[in-house]
Amino acid sequence: MATTDDDENFAVCIECGHLIEKCECVCPYCGERDKCECALFDSATGGG
Repeated sequence: MATTDDDENFAVCIECGHLIEKCECVCPYCGERDKCECALFDSATGGG
């Protein structure tokens, strides 16, 4: 069973450390954030 700490850490961006809702990081390949399709299903494609 997941703990509260696990749930909170899961919702944190590993790059900037902000909560996912407040993260403003963009894809290093395409420069997009919400429209990025460079990494699908945990597979990094390296951009399009």
